[in-house]
Amino acid sequence: MKPLHPAALPLPISPLALGTWALAGDKFWGAQAERDSVATIHAALDAGVTLIDTAPAYGDGLSEEIVGRALRGRRHQAVLATKISEADLTPDRTVASCEASLRRLQTDCIDLLQIHWLGSGERLEDVIAAMEGLRAAGKVRTLGVCNFGAQSLGRLRAAGRGWVTNQLPYNLIWRAIEFEIVGACERDGLGILCYSPLQQGLLTGRFRTPEEVPVGRHRTRHFRADRPMSRHGGAGCEALTFATLDRIRAVAERLGQPMADVALAWLLHRPGVSSVIFGARTPQQVQENLAAGRLALDAKTIAELNGATDELKTVLGPNADLWAGEPRIR
Repeated sequence: MKPLHPAALPLPISPLALGTWALAGDKFWGAQAERDSVATIHAALDAGVTLIDTAPAYGDGLSEEIVGRALRGRRHQAVLATKISEADLTPDRTVASCEASLRRLQTDCIDLLQIHWLGSGERLEDVIAAMEGLRAAGKVRTLGVCNFGAQSLGRLRAAGRGWVTNQLPYNLIWRAIEFEIVGACERDGLGILCYSPLQQGLLTGRFRTPEEVPVGRHRTRHFRADRPMSRHGGAGCEALTFATLDRIRAVAERLGQPMADVALAWLLHRPGVSSVIFGARTPQQVQENLAAGRLALDAKTIAELNGATDELKTVLGPNADLWAGEPRIR
């Protein structure tokens, strides 16, 4: 695991981080009581998790508001990360978005401000300048990106200074970033923050057929294009995906470990990874995810897991966008 301890941050980034999309509750995750969300954040802090990741897009600002309320009196325990939405990628709107996030989060400084998604028409260089201006003004400590492929990272390298992270989808059944993005991040000195480490629950082992997967989680390129909310337009690879999950399950059973722990531990052993962002909606789920941080995998097991998932990696290919046939990660 690549350590990421920029001097500008108040704390080191923990190997496992809490993602807060599901804490807002929406059509993908279902209703969520705020008291449960606050308890979940407190449980993560109590267990030594420092990085708390949110975004304006999560519940139209609700996730940020909940995080802000949960951190009252505990702000000093968190490395607080949020984002600039794709719709706000102009200099003026970037600054306004940051100011709105500061208010919702009830803080005077964001520890890590990230570009959430880069569209096709933005003047990235102007946005980079605006975000670096926020850093110079003390509104932001460090800067990062999300969902940047090698081409976009090249533009960042040419125009930006001192950027520290790239947040990407990465897990045992979604290894697209290994084709070229991991190498590009290493070249540019960017730590990788992994999201969807359990592929929205598939890597827990809970679902044995596509029909068991809840509506809203069929949207990725693992599934057929006629599944609800899908927009990739491709054939998917459902049979291979679930056969691959069976292979991973067999490795976990041999180890006598929960499948989710094995999947998270595999990520913690991957080159370039600085932190793995897990989702949790209850304190119990926090504890279940953190157990993976104590699981060591030997080289033979890692090679076995790689071999179990290589075929799916090859079929899905280098398009690192989970949801779109025409990649937005480029």
